[in-house]
Amino acid sequence: MIKPITIFAVILIAIIVVTNISRNMFGKVDVPQEVRQFSIERGQSVKQITRDLVDKGIIKNDFLFRTLVLFTGKQSEFMAGNFDLPEEISSSQLIRLLTTQGKKETKTIKILEGWGIYDIAQYFEQEGLFSQEEFFKVVGREAIFNTADNDFYNELVQDYPLLKYRTAGAPLEGFLFPDTYEIYADSTVEDVVRKMVANFHEKVTQDLIDEIGAQGKNFYKVLIMASIIEAEVTYEDERPVVSDIFWSRMDIGMPLQSCATLNYRIEGTNPALTDEQLKIDSVYNTYMYREMPPTPIGNPGISSIRAAIYPQETDYFYFLSTPEGETIFSHTLDKHNTAKAEWLK
Repeated sequence: MIKPITIFAVILIAIIVVTNISRNMFGKVDVPQEVRQFSIERGQSVKQITRDLVDKGIIKNDFLFRTLVLFTGKQSEFMAGNFDLPEEISSSQLIRLLTTQGKKETKTIKILEGWGIYDIAQYFEQEGLFSQEEFFKVVGREAIFNTADNDFYNELVQDYPLLKYRTAGAPLEGFLFPDTYEIYADSTVEDVVRKMVANFHEKVTQDLIDEIGAQGKNFYKVLIMASIIEAEVTYEDERPVVSDIFWSRMDIGMPLQSCATLNYRIEGTNPALTDEQLKIDSVYNTYMYREMPPTPIGNPGISSIRAAIYPQETDYFYFLSTPEGETIFSHTLDKHNTAKAEWLK
């Protein structure tokens, strides 16, 4: 039989233990003046952070502190940076401060499929993020993009080797993947461009790259084709058909005859170019020149990239896009001209 005094002693000890734990977890401690600035380095673990807090006398028990961190689910939310601590603070308040103070304001940006670098530059400027010139300094533009002494670009190529397929001097057009991004409000142009290029590398998987190689095609030319398809066709199920038409024209040495490529050069939007516009001497005029344009004409989404890789074989050879975005396919030039007369009056 357990004596009453023994039961009393156990209860007393339990009360003392619980009180001590509660005091350590929720009670406030004095923070010495000399340690009221506390720093967390990028990459530090909770265990390392806790050890620093103990060494500076800010907390008394590292095990109980880590237990409270685990209990509150904050183990992955500690922020790197410098923190100003008050004169006294509890462990729960300290955890809240170290996981919320200094959190950066974020901003959501949405880059639409098919947008070119000029569209993106205007968007960023309108959103108050960067000027167009700041953006062009990083991604290039029509003028030769000098990357020889560009440290950011050289780091980018090392991290994302698909950029090596670009034609020398070409801008980063085509590699800025269209998507919705959450960025820090104080992000630099380089931060955002890196995020977009990283997303491109994630979406363009190795099996797609391998398939391009198996077809004996050049990756950059496939990307150029994808950008043209993106600009020409609204509906996803029609893109592989248009892809087949364009690749078939290339196979027989016929000009692509894409209005989108010339519109890119003249910053136009008309699906039916005028006779005067069709006479513009530009490598982006695929009515005048048989080759593909030298760069992508926008930043295609994964649907258009896949369509450029996997064309759907048909016997169509012509198509046109109506002002409403509908695609009209034709087998012969006569039928195509009839469709033009009907739809592009």
